[in-house]
Amino acid sequence: MRYQKTVFVRKPRKWGLLQQKGEEADIQASQNEKALQERLREEKQIPKRLYGSMDAAKARIEPHARKGKPVPEHEDWRDMKVGCWYQVETVSVSRQSSRQRRKAQREGTVLRTTQHKYYCDIAHADQFGKLVWATGCQITADLAAELVFVCDGAAWIWEVVAHYYPHAVEIVDWYHAEARLKRLADTVFSSPSQRQQWLAQITEYLWQGQVVEVILACKRLASKHDEARQAFTYFSNNSHRMRYDSFRAQGYLIGSGTIESGCKQIVTQRLKRSGAQWIVEGAVRTAKARAAWLSGNWHTLCQKRARLPLARVAKKMG
Repeated sequence: MRYQKTVFVRKPRKWGLLQQKGEEADIQASQNEKALQERLREEKQIPKRLYGSMDAAKARIEPHARKGKPVPEHEDWRDMKVGCWYQVETVSVSRQSSRQRRKAQREGTVLRTTQHKYYCDIAHADQFGKLVWATGCQITADLAAELVFVCDGAAWIWEVVAHYYPHAVEIVDWYHAEARLKRLADTVFSSPSQRQQWLAQITEYLWQGQVVEVILACKRLASKHDEARQAFTYFSNNSHRMRYDSFRAQGYLIGSGTIESGCKQIVTQRLKRSGAQWIVEGAVRTAKARAAWLSGNWHTLCQKRARLPLARVAKKMG
């Protein structure tokens, strides 16, 4: 294990390249109907309920000369799109933390995510969608009895979900929706008591799945406040993804903390280190190596590297 960690730190781009090539092969296979049908003959356990989440975090790309163009004066911030497949289990009362026990007082059941499989890329949503589909096929997401996506309200995310997994249950992260209401209340109401009273009532409406009431409340404020107009559009566009009372009754997870944690570990902690400078290729491959590590796929990458000709020669020389 010590050897693997050392290689990961020193040469993440090479390991990320292996991961990238594997994903490219998976994308090709996911477009092959025969290959998809062959999965049914394998003895793979198809999950009854599988979750997926997507998000993006900014990565700083250093300026460099492009063919026929001068070097840009300023760095470019690019979206590193990150996705995760995972399952969810119930946390027993005896294993709940103090924070989880407080959470259980309102939600009843406390859930946690397991078996995370991360993937990432700096790519347009259309191209990233192919990776979403390919990675999903690898874990039979397309065959799952129930597929649930929990994400924020970004339009590109739901366009990808609708295209590749049209029958999935779609849920907007509860905490994003709740924070949207708080931001609106802070903007509109100057009186603390009035702000708190309005926020408590509207948040309860949202919690109980009464999204129409939330939309109407935003509409009443929209004529005077731009933040309210934006909130009205946000809740109107995502109303079918905010049936939180129904989602809770069915035992669904309604928070996307898993993918936010993934963005933090893959992008923020790895790519935004002090003094780090990246070109797109280096950032992508380093992030992919990190994603493989977090997904527990490092052993698979080691096996792929061991099969490379140069790796075998180096082993003999050693």
